Amino acid sequence: MLKIKILTLFLIAFIGKATIAAGQKQMDSLATVSFLKEIGEVELMSYRLSFSPDGRKPKEFSSKFEDFNAVLSFKDSVESAGLSPQQLHYYISDEEKDFENVMSYIDIIQDNDLYIADQDPGLSNGTDQLLIAANQLGFKPFYRFRSRILSDIKFVILIGILLLFVITFLLLLFFIFVVKARNARRERLTKQYVDICREPLSAFLFTYSVDEVNELSFDEVVGLFDTKEFKSTAFKNTLINEIINLNKNLKGDFKDKLRIIYTKLKLDNYSIKKLKSRNWEMQATGTMEVYEMNIGKAALHLEKLLHSKNFVVRSNAVRAYLHLSANKDLSFLGKQTYPLSRWQQMWLYRVVRNTSSMGKVDLVRLIKSENESIRIFGVKLVRLLGRMEIIEQLSEMFSAATLEEKYEILKTFKSLAAHTTIELVHGSFQSDDLKLAKLSAELMGVIGNEISVALIMEKLKSEQPFALEKSMLTSLSYLDPEMMNWAVSHFKRPQMEAIQLHIKDTLLEHV
Repeated sequence: MLKIKILTLFLIAFIGKATIAAGQKQMDSLATVSFLKEIGEVELMSYRLSFSPDGRKPKEFSSKFEDFNAVLSFKDSVESAGLSPQQLHYYISDEEKDFENVMSYIDIIQDNDLYIADQDPGLSNGTDQLLIAANQLGFKPFYRFRSRILSDIKFVILIGILLLFVITFLLLLFFIFVVKARNARRERLTKQYVDICREPLSAFLFTYSVDEVNELSFDEVVGLFDTKEFKSTAFKNTLINEIINLNKNLKGDFKDKLRIIYTKLKLDNYSIKKLKSRNWEMQATGTMEVYEMNIGKAALHLEKLLHSKNFVVRSNAVRAYLHLSANKDLSFLGKQTYPLSRWQQMWLYRVVRNTSSMGKVDLVRLIKSENESIRIFGVKLVRLLGRMEIIEQLSEMFSAATLEEKYEILKTFKSLAAHTTIELVHGSFQSDDLKLAKLSAELMGVIGNEISVALIMEKLKSEQPFALEKSMLTSLSYLDPEMMNWAVSHFKRPQMEAIQLHIKDTLLEHV
């Protein structure tokens, strides 16, 4: 009995749920039909009506309706005509769907507000009249398009940046085009001028003697080139380059002929004119030209470039001036305020060494210069030229000198074996600067005495850096070998013992 009661209750509950579901479905169907009647036309939906004229013939379909109310009116007219049965067919995107799919589609339309409610026919007349009245008025927009753009500051900035970018791009493109065209024209002219210059220069070098070239006048030399471009700056520069290239590769009479041609054509004046230019590239080019062609009269004009702010101009001017000027005492360096590079020092020394027989270089002025690099170079020249008479001046300036100057002075004392400076060396040996103490220790091995030995022994009581200790033991081996052996055996430090073995090994004498 209990099972029958439970089964009965289950059936009652099932029937109740089914009844509720059926009622809900019927309500949804009514809601869908009501919505279609209210809206009329729904996006992508259409309707057709099927009917049978006499009940036996195949069904016929009406034409397609976009408006649901229109198809309902057509259905009423069919019923009035006595045609039956009638069936309404629903289409979504021209594909027939059952009513459940239509209900789902209508739910989506309602949830997303994808419909426009049908207007009340009574309002259409008033709306039409309002539209007619509005069309009779002239249209004036509340905002003008231009004013709306200009009122947006971010948009204006963006447009400005874009315009600036476009203008800059066009300018760069124009500049590149102009430069490229100019360079192409220059290369074309240079090639043309080189062809004009080579044949006459070959004739001068291999056909004429030095005396014959020297006897030629300006007009005769110009006439051999057979060109109207002689007054052109580009032609002159090309001719100068060709002459200088030949001058670098030829010797003897050929160089004399090229120099005569250079001066006959007044190209030396043209090069000197470049020295007066404010353009540093022109100044450097002119300096190179007078240097290569050995134009002595350009020395006076080069003096103004010796202290140029531009490193290239200054370096070339100094080299050319020392090459062309009869005065090679380097006195102009005393006034130089710019640092003297090692590269400049190298070729300055080469010039001084090769011309030392023509006069003494005023090294005292150099070591008293206000420019530290000039003073250091002057000390180096004292050592390289062996000027013993300036040792006293170096001793006087030692106390006030910078560390770099002291390094060079000690090297000079060692190179020249300046025994008169031993007291000064003893003082620098006590310096806290490792390099200065090391150089002093090495110098004491050359000019040292008993005091030097005592100072070295005193400093060896405490362990020193390897470089300094090696210099001290090396100098001590020169001054007093027995004292060195005693110091190594007495202090018994592994580093000193290794240095002693190094010093006594003849194979490592210069290591």
